Amino acid sequence: MTQTDKIYRLSDSFSLYKSDIKEKIYYLFNVSDGTIYRLNEVSYDMLSQFDGRQAVGDVLQSLLNLYNVQIQEIENDLNEKINLWLNKKIIIEG
Repeated sequence: MTQTDKIYRLSDSFSLYKSDIKEKIYYLFNVSDGTIYRLNEVSYDMLSQFDGRQAVGDVLQSLLNLYNVQIQEIENDLNEKINLWLNKKIIIEG
């Protein structure tokens, strides 16, 4: 199985939040220990698509449709974030 075939989901210990009041603000909450992370829009869009149904390749294609960037740039960014989030147990397989 290649990286593009893998399916991830947000861990049950985390919750995403987007505020639309005045300006868009994005947060990731660790509901287990209370830690709050402020995200940028791209990170929020990436994390919100890890729903346990879409493969990484589908997420990549969706991001390419959202942002006007080269495939290699978004693919590198996505792979870097996946590795970070897996290490921090923010996303899990499945």
